[in-house]
Amino acid sequence: MRTLTVYWIGLVIVLAVLNGIRVLPVGSRARRYMWNMGIAVAVLGGLAIIALKSGSQNANSPSTLDAQQINSTSIIVPDDIIQVQSRLIDLGYMIGPPDGLWGNKSRQALRAFKAANGVQVDDKWDSKISAKLFSTQAARQSAEPYHEGKKKRPPA
Repeated sequence: MRTLTVYWIGLVIVLAVLNGIRVLPVGSRARRYMWNMGIAVAVLGGLAIIALKSGSQNANSPSTLDAQQINSTSIIVPDDIIQVQSRLIDLGYMIGPPDGLWGNKSRQALRAFKAANGVQVDDKWDSKISAKLFSTQAARQSAEPYHEGKKKRPPA
């Protein structure tokens, strides 16, 4: 559900609670209960909106589980993604400006880099790959630019 939709649903609930309070007798237990419920709904609605907004800001990035799984096939994201993406772009494995998001485009570029440099092709990132990527002996991509979505490159 989109953040704006949740916002309007929350607003309608708060208004309904406030309207219910208005018709109850002043000083009654029911009115105090409705007032407390209105405050609780407003606080929970605000927290839900904040949580949804922070989640939607990262819609183009990989999910936390995807990017930081802790098993044998895990993807460990480099600390400085923009620096790694810039290097992959310089070597011809990625196109476009670095965006700081470690998504499919970055993973595919990493796989292509590993294949060209004789390293086991997977999504893992470690100090060995980092050293190879930033070394002067790092293999450059062939004349054909890398395009996202290609599964394999033709042999050079």
